[in-house]
Amino acid sequence: MAFLAGVPQSKTAEQHRKANRRAISQCKSAGPDLLTTRGNPMNKNYLALLISSALAWPVAAALPAAVQDNSDVQTEQEATNTAKSKKTKKPQADDSVEVIKVTGIRSSLKESQEIKKLADNVVDAIVAEDIGKFPDENVAEALQRIPGVSVTRSNGEGQTVTVRGLTGDYNITTLNGRKLASDNPSRDFNYDVIASELINGVQVHKTPQGHLPEGGIGAVVNVQTARPLDIGKFVLSGSLNSTYNERAESNDPRASMFISDTFHNDTFGALASITHSNYTNRHDSYQAWSFSERPVDIGRDGIVEHAAVRFPGYAQLTSYADERTRTGGTMALQWRPANNIDVNFDGLYSVYDIDSHGRQLSVVTYSESWLPAKNGVYTGVKVGADGWAEQLAWKGPALMDIVDTRAPRRNTTYQYGLNVNWALDDFTYTFDISSSEAENKNNGDNKYVVARSGVESASMNWNNGQAVPDIILSEEVTPNSVFGAWYTNTDGTGVKDATQNAAVTGTWENDGLVSKVIFGAGFDSQEKERTTHRSRNASIFAGENLAKINAPQSALVNFYGHEWWRLPSNALDAGNISNFMGDNKSNIPANWATVNMDNLYKFLGELDPAAAALLQTDIAKSQSYIIKEEIAHAFVEMNLEDELFGKAYLLNLGLRYTRTDVAASGHTQNIHNLRFDANGQPVDNSWEAVQPVQEDSSYDDLLPSLNFKLNLTDEVIFRTAASQVISRPSLAEMAPYTYINIKPNEQGVRSYEMRTPGLKPYTADQFDTALEWYYHDSGTVTFATFYKEVASFIKWDKTTESIDGQPFEVWKPYNDASKTARIRGYELAWLQTFDELLPDYLAGFGLQANYTYNDSVSGEKDDKGNEKPFRGLSKNQTNLVAFYENHNFEARVAYNARSGYYAWDNWSTIGGKSVAEALHNNATSWMDVGVSYDITDNFTIRGDIANLQDKIDTRYLGHPSHIQYAATYGRRFSLGVRAKF
Repeated sequence: MAFLAGVPQSKTAEQHRKANRRAISQCKSAGPDLLTTRGNPMNKNYLALLISSALAWPVAAALPAAVQDNSDVQTEQEATNTAKSKKTKKPQADDSVEVIKVTGIRSSLKESQEIKKLADNVVDAIVAEDIGKFPDENVAEALQRIPGVSVTRSNGEGQTVTVRGLTGDYNITTLNGRKLASDNPSRDFNYDVIASELINGVQVHKTPQGHLPEGGIGAVVNVQTARPLDIGKFVLSGSLNSTYNERAESNDPRASMFISDTFHNDTFGALASITHSNYTNRHDSYQAWSFSERPVDIGRDGIVEHAAVRFPGYAQLTSYADERTRTGGTMALQWRPANNIDVNFDGLYSVYDIDSHGRQLSVVTYSESWLPAKNGVYTGVKVGADGWAEQLAWKGPALMDIVDTRAPRRNTTYQYGLNVNWALDDFTYTFDISSSEAENKNNGDNKYVVARSGVESASMNWNNGQAVPDIILSEEVTPNSVFGAWYTNTDGTGVKDATQNAAVTGTWENDGLVSKVIFGAGFDSQEKERTTHRSRNASIFAGENLAKINAPQSALVNFYGHEWWRLPSNALDAGNISNFMGDNKSNIPANWATVNMDNLYKFLGELDPAAAALLQTDIAKSQSYIIKEEIAHAFVEMNLEDELFGKAYLLNLGLRYTRTDVAASGHTQNIHNLRFDANGQPVDNSWEAVQPVQEDSSYDDLLPSLNFKLNLTDEVIFRTAASQVISRPSLAEMAPYTYINIKPNEQGVRSYEMRTPGLKPYTADQFDTALEWYYHDSGTVTFATFYKEVASFIKWDKTTESIDGQPFEVWKPYNDASKTARIRGYELAWLQTFDELLPDYLAGFGLQANYTYNDSVSGEKDDKGNEKPFRGLSKNQTNLVAFYENHNFEARVAYNARSGYYAWDNWSTIGGKSVAEALHNNATSWMDVGVSYDITDNFTIRGDIANLQDKIDTRYLGHPSHIQYAATYGRRFSLGVRAKF
């Protein structure tokens, strides 16, 4: 970043407006190392306003008064750079502005603060430190440095984000201002598909404006890529890294290259970037399920010592290994054939493949009701005061499962767009079209294979002071142990998302009270298709289906009264699972056998070919659907600039209208085909068939927004904002789907579940304030508050209806007008470099810190009438980045911590009833460390350690001592070299 010297102490609102216009020329003629308008051309005027505001004071101070009052000459270079036809007088030599170039961490942080300072609305931003050098290796993990933003990891890698307590379903993600397709089956966006080397910056718009896309109650997250004429010179850079995951014990390469240049007197520019990485990741976890109350009869003598003890029915140890390959690239062509025309074509392409392999040991602690024999005899139990088991032992036998999972992800994402800016007098017209597509190819490629085995005895100790209980088996589980076929499931859900966007925008700028008017209209089309594959009968070889298998009895094995189709030893492999969960101190099996999937399927095919054919997949039509949304929008937005009590202010008013047409296609059962005879039995089975259906719906929204900015002093800015916003309903809840359960319950009532394609969006009224103190070029303190009142929530509820004279419980979603959620909190941020506070030999130290407090309620209540929090929302979140940057050396420590949060509800049987209990994540933290050294002006070596602490991530049920989930991801070490010319 560069900044200009000579900041004046005060300026009138009229001088601000005039200086803003000239600041654009000064900024651009100073070169691309100043703040650049990276990103979508649709936002070019918006970003130009931000930049011009930043430079208004120093430029106006440097210009003579005559130039401030009038201008009638413009150089060709200034006209080319600004793409405006307004005439500006060229400053004389003695009016020139000193430009000081600053690069690296400080440059990135200062530029981010400048974007925040000069924005019309409440914005936070991240800017790349240099071309192809984003602050973090992962875009999602970089976003968590922003106040109010938290990241959700998938197998240890950041994937989705939450903004001010609202998950991705309530946020909008754009690339260069355009909606970006996602392979996520919901409305959320998977940020891991975009390599950080391809990104120049990210802006998080926390309050809306008329020109911003609707749909984000949480935020609009705009990812930006570079443009060649903004860079303005030849740049060639590249990097080569090797990454080592201590848990996977694998060295993996990562490489990137970036090239940009301009031609024909800087009227044409071309840019291209490419990145490729192979990465092996391993994470280990403990999970527990089925926390129902169970009787414990020691010795099975008919005397029940404990009538209702709570302990998990399944205790699982799992080691996941991911092979991740990501290749991506961007390109941009920029052409300025005339002073007032700017044409841009840009594109992004990404291929991200993940092969996830899980190997699990699942210990069964109770006798499953569907088995012909019992799961051993309890030999001892210690029950805590809360009724939960602290220790449990049983023998003869202790059943367990060996589970092998395969979950591939084959993602392809691309976007390309064409943008034309045409400046004519005081107007600038923008024409923009784009297309984007994302696909996760999965034709039933997921595998979940279970082989059942057992040992003589087992015991568990949940009171060992560790996140993982002691799991002690009487013998080691090896490929030579007795194993039987059990569950062999193949499934998968393919997702295809396609978007097309077209928009026309006009901008009028003026020096009067109404300083800017933006108006526009556009049309967006998005179609998301989900195709679900399911095995025809995954349990065909399980113990309860022995009679259905055409195989000799000699192939069976009797294990303590349990009969299984015995697996050959070549269907199992030695596990070779070492260093499970790293520093875990629990007493657990050192290793266990794993399934050899190829040999298992071969054996089952030979045992009974007809039964093995039932393991193949069919498309589950009732769980597959297409949701198409066509959205027409129009907006008008204007800025009013003047003085209030002698203080310059800017009032941004916006009004956005949208019309959304929805077509939901799928297959459903037809409840109208259900007929009953006099005995209450169906007269036929025609109701079971699914048939194609399409349901259409539409809705309109008129969304006002107000953003007010008051310059209390040259250093202190006060903001307030009020708006009405929407987030569209969940795709899964809009999809056509019905499920009829014809079997009545104990009260003689049947059930019927359905979705509702005609659901309306969530709506919210929100109010924001901010106080920002830019007390020094390298020092900033900001304080912001937010309040959102969210209504029209989608609620699932049961109603009782009569279908052909029979009572049914109907379970379906609907917009609940009576439910109101409140999201409220504040954010505190501080940026400080200490160059002017420390001796020269200590110069270079800096600190970026922020804290977010969120005290919100979802509008839902638990069984006790208490307000339930939002899912995934931490009340406290802290980010801290300490850095040192001086001469050729750079070092940074980044720390993120969030308090515990509500994850979801877990259902258990307590007192004979099914009860929902909240699962909570414990507090978590993540620390990264990085250092680099410039060997020469062109070459830099860098080393990083991700997840330095390697803390255990835990989730609990009811009380923190009742751990339901615990996982560690291992440290990741990276060493590489970067070159730039």
